[in-house]
Amino acid sequence: MLRSQYLASGIIAVAFMWCANAPAQDKPSQSSSEVKQETKAKTNAGTKKTNVDTVVGKVESFEPGKSIKVSVPGTVITSKSFDLSGKDVTANVPSSTKVGDWVRVREKDESNGHKIIAVTHSSESAANKAAR
Repeated sequence: MLRSQYLASGIIAVAFMWCANAPAQDKPSQSSSEVKQETKAKTNAGTKKTNVDTVVGKVESFEPGKSIKVSVPGTVITSKSFDLSGKDVTANVPSSTKVGDWVRVREKDESNGHKIIAVTHSSESAANKAAR
């Protein structure tokens, strides 16, 4: 009887250690990345300011021609939505994009008010490299 108790507690201990060390399966925010850049250039017409926000993450929701929602790094807001419609928006999204895909979303706000959104397929490993 004592031997079976030791065997059972050993199995439980091994199972606990395996669960504790198992990789997280559905935590895209830990592998996602976001980079914000602002550039200013002086031209004959004045100073031109451009903001670029690049997010690499997992698609949480997608409505073609309307919006895409992507996971972002461990912040208070764990996802970021991009509006793909509007008169001053140019959006380029692959038709094969679907929920669960890893993507890179590059949103560029130009000084004239125009916004360019480019979505390309990516991978979790690309997000990990970008976060370093």
